[in-house]
This record gives sequence, structure tokens and C-alpha cells, in this order.
Amino acid sequence: MPTVLIRLEAPMQSWGLSGRGPNSAHRQTQLHPTKSGVIGLVANVLGRDYSDAIDDLSCLRFAVRADRPGRLETDYHTTGSGQFPWLPGAIYNGHPVLARTKPYVAGEPFDAPYVAPATITRDATGKVTAKPGLTVVTQDWYLADASFLAALTGDVATTGAIAVALAAPARTPYLGRRAYLPSEPLLEAHIDDDDTVEVLRAARRASRSTNGPLDMWVEPLNTNGDNGIRAAVMHDQPISYAGPARRGARLEYRTHTAAAADGRDFYTPDSALNPETP
Repeated sequence: MPTVLIRLEAPMQSWGLSGRGPNSAHRQTQLHPTKSGVIGLVANVLGRDYSDAIDDLSCLRFAVRADRPGRLETDYHTTGSGQFPWLPGAIYNGHPVLARTKPYVAGEPFDAPYVAPATITRDATGKVTAKPGLTVVTQDWYLADASFLAALTGDVATTGAIAVALAAPARTPYLGRRAYLPSEPLLEAHIDDDDTVEVLRAARRASRSTNGPLDMWVEPLNTNGDNGIRAAVMHDQPISYAGPARRGARLEYRTHTAAAADGRDFYTPDSALNPETP
């Protein structure tokens, strides 16, 4: 059975494993790509809808290597507060701003007047503001400047179709969230080898990867683990993307690659550290 290698590299990427925290305020990320996230990406580039079956994809053996683990960062957002220049009543009762607004014409851009939400009040100075308690604070966690190499091993028809779709996606791919677009081509290789671990160990490293051993997370071939290696339970086995998230449990163990030979897979713009770089 062949293995398809997927390069997951971007300025920002996020791989959620659980739902949002209290009040839907936190969107977390795992420190490496999840199987449900990668299978979702594959289903997207194949052009499948949320309601389509994914049994042929979810049964593929999954593994991932961290070439550059990246940095854990967070975006802090607030919405639903602030001050508003006009009340809705003032807008609809002939506010001067209406004189500068073009009439609506079907099929043409419409410069609509600004209208504040109904949930507004006035502060002590008389300014129009949002009512107290309506501010929503959210935190989005993501990995910055990370690069991973994911592997999916299975039958030749499925992995072949995935390789074709990665090279020419049916839809725009993204790494966990719609705003996080990949910075490198997704298709790394399609190899006629079902030894997922050795394929990952032999694959080329990303630029700026370290010389040392790289961490890998591998789905074992059986429930007892590979060669007696103790595995952890992960709750990211995709079952369906239709409706509420449906995820099952699977096993995964952590291993590593050997150090890079002679630094040949390591790149930095600093010529003093990379004397053979032109």
C-alpha cells in the first residue's frame, strides 16, 4: 500500500481537539496536527461536502512529523461593545448622512448607512454605547511558523486520488481555520511504501528544520501498539463532519527520527551557519 505525504506549513495553523471553552470564548489548538483535521483538509481538497461519507479516508493510517514545531500564540478579540455615532431612529428619520448615500440599484454596490444595534444605551456623558454585559471576549490559539509532514497510508486508489487533489485542490485548502492558508504546496510525495514510520524518517526536512531528532506521532497498526510501544488514546478519529462534530477514539504513540546527516537538510540564510549555501 502506498503512502501520501502532506506538507502542512503556514504562518499560522490551528488543530482543535475539543470544543470551545466556557461561553465559547476559547478556541484551542493541539501542538501537532490531528487526524480529524488532516482528514477534513483532504476531504475539502477532494471537493466533498460536510454530509458526504468519509469512511474511505478515516480508515487510512495516520502519522505526522514535526519539522518545525512553531510557537504557540493567541489572538485576543473583543466584540459587541464600543460607541456608536448614530441611533437607528436618527438614521431612518432623515439623518444628514442619508443625503450622501446613493440609492440602492440591484446588482450594484450599495453604500448602506451605518446603523447601531438595538442593544444600546447612553453612558454618563450622553454618548451612545453598547449596554453593559454585552462585550464578548474570545481567544484564538494557533501555531506560528510551524511546519509538519503528515502521512496517510492506505489503498492505492484512495491515496492516488488524494495526491491528485492535493496538487490541484477542488476547493481552497486551509490549515485548521479558513484564514490560515498554506505557504507551501500540500503534496510532498506519493510513495509506494506502506512502512509509514520509515517513510517519514526518510522524507526530506522542511527548510529551517533543526539538525536534531524530530518528533513523530504515529497511529499503530494494532491495538497493542507497534513492537510493544505503549500508545496513548486520542479522541480525534473522524466519523462524520455532518452536524455536530462526531469523533471517535484511536491510539497514537510518540517516536522520533534520527539526527539529520551532516546538516544537509538544515537551511538558514546565515551563510556562516550554512557555508555551502550559495
